[in-house]
Amino acid sequence: MKSIRQYLLLSLCAIFGLAFFVSFLIGYYSTAEEVEELYDAQLVEDARFIEGFLNQRSNKLDWRHINAALANADKIQLTNGEEYSAEGHAYERKMAIQVWDSEGNLLLSTPSAPAYALSPLQQGFFRKRDGEYSWFIYTHRIPANKHWLIVAERSDVREELIEKIVISLLSGNIMAIVMIIVLIGVVIKRGLAPLTRLSNAIKLRNLDHLQPVKLQEQVPEELTTVIKALNHLFDRLGEGIERERRFLADAAHELRTPLTVLKLQLQVAAQAQDNLQMRQGIENSLLGVDRSTHVVEQLLTLARLEPEKGTVQREPFDIVGLGQEVIASIFPLALTKQQNLALQCVQATHLYLGNRILLSILLRNLLDNAINYTPPHGDIELAIDIASNGIRLNVLDTGCGVPEEDIPRLMERFYRHEQSADTRGSGLGLSIVQKIIELHDGRLTIENRQTGGLAVCVYLPTH
Repeated sequence: MKSIRQYLLLSLCAIFGLAFFVSFLIGYYSTAEEVEELYDAQLVEDARFIEGFLNQRSNKLDWRHINAALANADKIQLTNGEEYSAEGHAYERKMAIQVWDSEGNLLLSTPSAPAYALSPLQQGFFRKRDGEYSWFIYTHRIPANKHWLIVAERSDVREELIEKIVISLLSGNIMAIVMIIVLIGVVIKRGLAPLTRLSNAIKLRNLDHLQPVKLQEQVPEELTTVIKALNHLFDRLGEGIERERRFLADAAHELRTPLTVLKLQLQVAAQAQDNLQMRQGIENSLLGVDRSTHVVEQLLTLARLEPEKGTVQREPFDIVGLGQEVIASIFPLALTKQQNLALQCVQATHLYLGNRILLSILLRNLLDNAINYTPPHGDIELAIDIASNGIRLNVLDTGCGVPEEDIPRLMERFYRHEQSADTRGSGLGLSIVQKIIELHDGRLTIENRQTGGLAVCVYLPTH
């Protein structure tokens, strides 16, 4: 389809043309039928009128004078295509009257009638071809004198009337169709004008200009839906672009210092005078690489979570079994610091409707933070409390806790309080946790334990 305007114009013109053609055919045949009925009735009326004069015995009629009077029709002089004058009408020559007696003798005839009977001498309507014309005939028997009266008219009388009616209809309809086509073109142009303005407004949009489209005039309901969808798309594009820019900015922000330090450490290792100093420089470099890798992984995880916009695929899974799997996978980290890592839950299994992968990331980040901020030989516990309206995931540690004034800032990106300077974290873990909790319509609370350490509680409602 090249153009909606062209398609609508051609389609509507074709529909109107077809409707006009069907209407014309119906009108033509209906007109022809009505004209024939009208003229047939006129023939009968003429026959009954003439019968009134002839309804007496033939010996009382002066057939010679009547024929002489009828012969005057041939004496009418018409010029310049005139159809009538004061003396008569040209159509008289297209009408014929005959009177025959019961023995087959012609008693009366108009000049336009042939010398033979135009129809069989029997009551009724007839049609007969005579030369280049056809005759419509009505034959009537006069009971008083048993004569046969034949009243006829040529077919071109009716055809001319039908032709004039058809021409009149055609001329009027053609003018109407031309006006309709012009009006359709104007209406289509006005109807598609908002679409043209919308197209021009979209052309002005680029990656730095994705503001919602707003047309000044009233917009049709059908186009309003399109504009809403476009604005929603622009919002998503803007969020995606902003997300990419933020990711690049975050990555540059977090990797600039580690890469600089890594470069210095490698330079120190390259200039080392002995193997011990070189080994220490390489080990420090490896630690820097590990931290940079961790930062990139956390940034990628957060970038993948942000597009969800509150929608998450849910499926039933065993939340207790998931806790066991996460603890088993992260246990080697706790083992390096000789920490105790335990799972506490009353039930052995419990099905929860949620996203298993995201909740696995949530538990891993919470336990990873607890391991990082808990000193060697400390205790870390994952307690799963199950209720009818939801579940609680509690991560408890015996670390040094967090100053009360710093707790509200723990969910900020890259925020790390002073006591975490020596840990390998990136400051993104709790941002990821918070996002996953939002996707599950839950809530997060963080507080210091009275016995020391930190308690992180995640509440997830049952769906």
